[in-house]
Amino acid sequence: MMSIDFATKEKYLKLLGLNPLHGAASYEYLRELVNVHLHRIPFENVSKLYYYRHRSKSGLEWMPDMATYLDNLSARGWGGNCYILNTHFGQLLRSLGFHVELVRAIGGNTHLALKVTVEGHPFYVDVGYGAPLFEPLSLAEQLHFVRCGEEVEIVREGDGRYRIDRRANGQSFVTKVIEWNPVSLDSFDDRITDSLRDEDDNPFMRRIVATLFKRDAAYSAINNKLFIKSNKTTEVHEYTDRIEWQEMMKRTFGFASGDLDQAVDFLGARGIRLFP
Repeated sequence: MMSIDFATKEKYLKLLGLNPLHGAASYEYLRELVNVHLHRIPFENVSKLYYYRHRSKSGLEWMPDMATYLDNLSARGWGGNCYILNTHFGQLLRSLGFHVELVRAIGGNTHLALKVTVEGHPFYVDVGYGAPLFEPLSLAEQLHFVRCGEEVEIVREGDGRYRIDRRANGQSFVTKVIEWNPVSLDSFDDRITDSLRDEDDNPFMRRIVATLFKRDAAYSAINNKLFIKSNKTTEVHEYTDRIEWQEMMKRTFGFASGDLDQAVDFLGARGIRLFP
């Protein structure tokens, strides 16, 4: 994984609302970076569908470079999925003096996450899962917490393998196994291609999704519904009017109407109609 130059690092940190005159590569600074990232940059697939149509339909060629990523974050409110978010966040962390390696989590579409070693200890870092993982996590501990209407548990399954289970209302809705051995970005090339399969059994190519955290709540859009989940309540707002939905998506995530139109039209061409 490459590092980035000072100007790019400065731009990234400013988009996070942080002072480029940072301190040492400490655990507390890493915790701040992770928390801010999840509250400023959305997990979403509007950009995934756009890059599929306009960049490439396979592998690393599909993934935007850092300059494109930051430009689209600034101008269009885009973040991305795990491949985009964690790869570029890892580059930022490396430029700030952290020791960063890529790891994978298997189960469904293969997930890309980060292993960040700071102050001699390795931590699991993940800003690309749409999950309330607000701090670096030590996998040496059995982890269990409830945040933003979601229950997260991470348990050791075997040597270098950890199961991460996400639940809502006591029901598991996604489970993956983290493989704690570092891997190269090139090793994800085929996995990215698989995640871009334009097929009905590939959910992230058949729906619009976005998640961003605000004020101790998760704001998650799935197609024409917005879920607002706090520790105590869950609100569900359904939009039947396309213009009202676009206004909500712009207000909540910062997405432009034209980009949303492209995503809706992509689904519509595949028989998925969100609005009358």
